[in-house]
Amino acid sequence: MRHILILIWIFFLISKQISAQDGYEQIRSDQVTTIDGKRFFVHQVKKGQTLYSISKAYNVTMQEVIDFNPQIKKGLKTNQTLLIPGAKAELPLELPPLEEPLVLDPLVVDVDDPQVEEPLRIFDKEFPETVPCGMLQDSKKEVYNVALMMHLFLQEADTINPNRPTQQEIESYKSLRYIQFYEGFLLAVDSLRKAGFNLNLFVYSLEANPSATYALLDKPEMIHMDLIVGMLYNRNFEIVASWSEDHQIPIVSPVSERESQVVGNPMVIKIRPSASSEGIAVAEYISNNHRLSHTLLIRSWEEEGKKMADQIYSNCQAMGLDITPVSQENLISKLKPEGENVVVVVSRQKSFVLNVLSQLNADTNSYNITLFGLPRWDQIEGIDFQYLEKVRGHIAVPSWIDYRDPAVKRFVKLFMDKYKTDPESLAFQGYDVAWYFLNALKQYGTGFTGCLREITVRPLQTSYKFRQMNRDGWENHHWEMFRYDNYSLTPLN
Repeated sequence: MRHILILIWIFFLISKQISAQDGYEQIRSDQVTTIDGKRFFVHQVKKGQTLYSISKAYNVTMQEVIDFNPQIKKGLKTNQTLLIPGAKAELPLELPPLEEPLVLDPLVVDVDDPQVEEPLRIFDKEFPETVPCGMLQDSKKEVYNVALMMHLFLQEADTINPNRPTQQEIESYKSLRYIQFYEGFLLAVDSLRKAGFNLNLFVYSLEANPSATYALLDKPEMIHMDLIVGMLYNRNFEIVASWSEDHQIPIVSPVSERESQVVGNPMVIKIRPSASSEGIAVAEYISNNHRLSHTLLIRSWEEEGKKMADQIYSNCQAMGLDITPVSQENLISKLKPEGENVVVVVSRQKSFVLNVLSQLNADTNSYNITLFGLPRWDQIEGIDFQYLEKVRGHIAVPSWIDYRDPAVKRFVKLFMDKYKTDPESLAFQGYDVAWYFLNALKQYGTGFTGCLREITVRPLQTSYKFRQMNRDGWENHHWEMFRYDNYSLTPLN
């Protein structure tokens, strides 16, 4: 009964969020600048503006905005300055009306319909019939029970102003903080139900205090769950994860980067890759794509950089690569005039990064250089794109949404049609987690964790490549690799 009441509360919150969005107004900048012969609008982000609304205001795609402003992949910030391409004739200030979705639900796409240009990757109706990991049929059920646990702050819902609240008010409502994850999750659930998958979805709003979490786990229905998705603060997640291990119920951690969540608990499946796996991903990429290069490794002195640099060095050596640690002082002298030089720079210190880039751009025209910057150089603001392009700069990011992808376009339309607002990153995450793991239950049954390496469904936001060490849990180790090219980021995998 409680989960039904929570669903009613959530729909109440959604209706308030929609009414708040109705009052939003677009503002387009008249300031124009020219960079290398290309004209750009100079746009300052205002409260309430989103990637979708900005792209529509300037009549460009969301991907074009991202290409010229890679720093926004993790989200927009108020007063952030963006370069918007295509400063040409007058652009409409009004948002154009949305087209009707091609289909009402992604799972009913008819791939033989001549109006559909190509089958959509994310909307395949079935997994292959074979079970390559050898899962027994007795692990399958007619109906599955799934628990979604979130901090929805329902006790604060009555503070929401239903009469066209200001954007500042909307941002202050804790009850709306994670609502898009739930909305995306529901889209996937609805799709699978229409395709014939039977499940009971239990939605629980948890308070932050541990006693409420223990009380929830005492509910009689909990021991009958086949999967738990815990969109929770870490201390609450640890309580539920320990209980899940005792009862052998898989639990998914959607957004946390904490490596500690998987340690010693084989029931935990962590979606967000840990920072340490970025070094492994870069080493593997170099081994697969630059194996014959002369690799130089340089790092700053912060502890995080030392640990990651040591990891990259040992992994590259194990893969048989030619890799040499160097200091900033002797970096240029170690470059070879013949062949390719791969330079791996491990630092988050902006001053150190800029100094290394300046060195590599100064007197290195005769060298063939490919640079890899980590960790998370996409979060370092103020790096000159010209510097990065000259040295063929590469970065890795844990997730990325390709708004040119037909499946992504379809999801955006479906989300807009249902919720009357454009989806943010949390909406994609909610959809991906539900779509991936509910399909896993459908195909492989309650023992699907033994088949994680066999599942081929690609989520919308990124790929999943799960690894398990010893008796630890499963962690996604996939990183998206990008190269700076023509003042934008080009995906490489």
